[in-house]
Amino acid sequence: MTKANPTKETFDAGTLAASGNAVLAGLASAGTRAEALVEAWVAGGNAEAVAIAAERAEGKARKAARRGLNVLKSRGIKPPEAPRVVNVAGEKETETVEGFMLAPDGAGVSLLVVASRTKSSRYRALFAFVSRTHGVIEVRSSEFGSAELRESMQGALRGAKYRPVSVPPEWVRSRIAAARNLLRERGVPEPLGFAGTEVLLATGDTAEQTHPFDGEGFELGDEDAKDLLKKSADLHLLPEFRGWLPTKQAVDEMLAKVGEVLPDSGEPAASAVEEALKAEVLASTDRFFTPERRADLALSMKDSALSVLAREGEERALEIAATIKGIESCGLITDPPHDVPFLRVFFEKAIGMLLAQGRGQLRVPRPGPPA
Repeated sequence: MTKANPTKETFDAGTLAASGNAVLAGLASAGTRAEALVEAWVAGGNAEAVAIAAERAEGKARKAARRGLNVLKSRGIKPPEAPRVVNVAGEKETETVEGFMLAPDGAGVSLLVVASRTKSSRYRALFAFVSRTHGVIEVRSSEFGSAELRESMQGALRGAKYRPVSVPPEWVRSRIAAARNLLRERGVPEPLGFAGTEVLLATGDTAEQTHPFDGEGFELGDEDAKDLLKKSADLHLLPEFRGWLPTKQAVDEMLAKVGEVLPDSGEPAASAVEEALKAEVLASTDRFFTPERRADLALSMKDSALSVLAREGEERALEIAATIKGIESCGLITDPPHDVPFLRVFFEKAIGMLLAQGRGQLRVPRPGPPA
């Protein structure tokens, strides 16, 4: 059986001269004769139709068109560039990157979040639990809807009675990078969870950046700062600072020091215990808040200040700024830590908790019977 010779007479003039969208329509109408139609276009030198068929036809018709392109090229006929399908969805959506922070809890652990999404997509988010003294504690990553992300951040730190705040994403990336560096310096392996999060963390400068609270403009003169510092003890009533306490070791040392000045035997007078406690609170405050610990505390207070500012407003934020200034200006001889009410209350709260646990009684270790 001989194959039919596709000539111009086989198809009408309009089909043989097809161009643009008419090419695919002609192929569809040809049905099983689509391959013959392509060969007719090649024979007639319809380079545009052959190029479109080579790009968008199917099966034998597409193969015939690709062969036909080579035939046309050998004749010196240069086919036009075949039109390509345009993405009807338009330009690619812009991706927005956001940063969030949940202020540190009583253990000094903050939650830092980098989240990315387009207008029509869910958030891709990295949760990093970090400590200024221990580095990265835990890492999680997942996809969230907008409401889910807020709920997940809110419940991330157990007992936190405050909300996450928006912060610059580059600052968050810088903090996470610094926490990872701290682990490497200490020779501690990173927690699992960073795999696959390079897109969220790799862009931007990882160098330490200015704290967002410093950019709020809460500058105070010395006298104004001293006036506000006098009522800094009240800051512990805020949920951001309510759980801040000295270490158990520091509290045990304070009680041991109290026991050393009480009589070895007999029941000490309540007034004597009270006076010894007052004196030891001052001494313990000075011992505990070393220059290094004060520097870490000031930075953690800036984290919390952003949370307080968002909820309470500028007046409270100014009180925190004054307290930070007072903490940073403490010295060993002049302006000792115990002169800052906010620092003294750490130990006063610890005593109050112990009294509550002991139902009004405080166990003070001493050589004789406990007071």
